[in-house]
Amino acid sequence: MTTMAGAADDYQKFGVRVRAIYVKPDESTTFKAASVKVSDDIIPELDLEYFFLKNLSTELIAGVTRHDIKLNNSFAGSTWLLPPTLTVKYHPLAGNTISPYVGFGVNVIFPFNSKISGVDPSFRIDNSVGWAAQAGVDFKIKDSLYFNIDYKYLNADTKMTVGSTKYDLDLNPHLFGIGVGYRF
Repeated sequence: MTTMAGAADDYQKFGVRVRAIYVKPDESTTFKAASVKVSDDIIPELDLEYFFLKNLSTELIAGVTRHDIKLNNSFAGSTWLLPPTLTVKYHPLAGNTISPYVGFGVNVIFPFNSKISGVDPSFRIDNSVGWAAQAGVDFKIKDSLYFNIDYKYLNADTKMTVGSTKYDLDLNPHLFGIGVGYRF
């Protein structure tokens, strides 16, 4: 005989997922000397998920992106971004074959190896902390195996330094992902 507490705990608590992510920055800047564009990227992503309750989980994602930087539509340099993101997700239909979810959380952007040719070598992009929102759906393939479609928006209000002047460089990427996950 199953108790109420035992029935409530009858779900898989841990999950790991790999996704292919299309990263599309939605950049804006206060740098008026040139039009600044940051290229899109496609990357592998790894996430870990833990279910506190059957319908409530937290997800930590990790991936690294590389973006070309264009000034006035000409290649000028590049930057790498490490954006670890932690979200809390609500799964209204958890345990079903099709299980949508929504989430909200925080992200930190760590730019590194940022370079612009022909610009003062002090060019850099600063770290930023912002919010993250996500929505997606898991499709159960079999007992512990899932196919996943996911969308995230990361608020990334960074600053860039050119010479001795700081300018806003809001990257605000949209992340579109597909992948597979395993729960245990």
